[in-house]
Amino acid sequence: MNLEILLARRYLSSSKGAGLSAITWIALAGVVVGVMSLVAVLAVMSGFDHELRSKILGNNAHILISLARNNLDAKARTPEEILAFVRKNPGVGSAMPVIYGEAFALSPNGGSEGISLRGVDPVQVQKVLDLKAYSAEGNWKGLEQGGVMLGDILASKLNLSIGDSFTLLLNRGEFSPLGIVPKMRKLKLIDTFHSGMSQFDAYHGYINLNLAEELFETSSRNIEVRTKDIRKLGEITRYLRKEIPEAIFVEDWLAQNKDFLSALRLEKTAMAVILGLIVLVAALNICGSLIMIVKDKTRDIAILKSMGARDQSILRIFFIQGMFVGGVGTFVGVLFGFLLSILLRDFIHFPLDREVYMIDTLPVDIRASDVIAVVMGALGISAIATIYPARLAARLNPTEGLKVDS
Repeated sequence: MNLEILLARRYLSSSKGAGLSAITWIALAGVVVGVMSLVAVLAVMSGFDHELRSKILGNNAHILISLARNNLDAKARTPEEILAFVRKNPGVGSAMPVIYGEAFALSPNGGSEGISLRGVDPVQVQKVLDLKAYSAEGNWKGLEQGGVMLGDILASKLNLSIGDSFTLLLNRGEFSPLGIVPKMRKLKLIDTFHSGMSQFDAYHGYINLNLAEELFETSSRNIEVRTKDIRKLGEITRYLRKEIPEAIFVEDWLAQNKDFLSALRLEKTAMAVILGLIVLVAALNICGSLIMIVKDKTRDIAILKSMGARDQSILRIFFIQGMFVGGVGTFVGVLFGFLLSILLRDFIHFPLDREVYMIDTLPVDIRASDVIAVVMGALGISAIATIYPARLAARLNPTEGLKVDS
């Protein structure tokens, strides 16, 4: 065995030579706890990022195009022509016309809730959104025949079951023998959906496009687009914005949720920095323990240097000690952090308040990039913390070291 490694191992051991010293165990435990916490928390934050992004994309199209209602340009294309143009783009997977509207739902059981309705084509909506995966029964025929699909939370608030009827009250008036009265329509709940995101499940519903045109007395001036490759989203958005002058705006989902996603990234970064301080404290423990070892082994270092040991050899001995603690602590911490993340993801299923976090359970997404960043960071901090005591030992004057002992 290399002499430097042998001495490094010996100096890490207790005075009796049986296992590691108490100081080494404390420094090692600090690195393990810090790295484990960082890996687990980053997995949870990445899980939030992945889960919320997938939920947003499942309930919203990749790109939204809104057209002007009154275009005086004689050369302006109709919404149908623009929709056909969009579908011809090789980067577009599917596109559909949409009508947005708001109304008030009154259930026969006395419940009442505001509702945001989206008029869609029952066939195209399955290609643009992930509604097919979220629907309880997939009753697309009922949707086509004039039924309503509501979020499961909204249906629960209204105390409605599939097959029940309710009254839709719109902010429009109709003439009657009694004068102008609010426009009302009796509709049937034909299906519910559960996306796991309370923002949609508690306030949104879907109806047939033709029914939406009749209820809201308007034609579709909005187009929702799903791209084939999400990585080319920016390129496709810029192209459509340039080629559709009739549009008021063309925005992708990243622009629409920019503030929310920025806050999520900032939160993840802040948590990483805060928990990284635990690793920094553990590194200071490594530094402190090595300084104590240097002070304790002053005579041994002096004898080694008197026998011809170079400064670089002495430096490597103590550097190996510090990197052993940092390396083993990092490896064990990553292992424990990985196991804790698996436990949270597959077994514990920690419940969350949907009204606060918008999702049902604590999400966990173990990313290789996060783990690599933690490993590199922990090893880098350990290496930096080891440099000072190692150089302190290397600069020791052998004559002064022997005098101190005598």
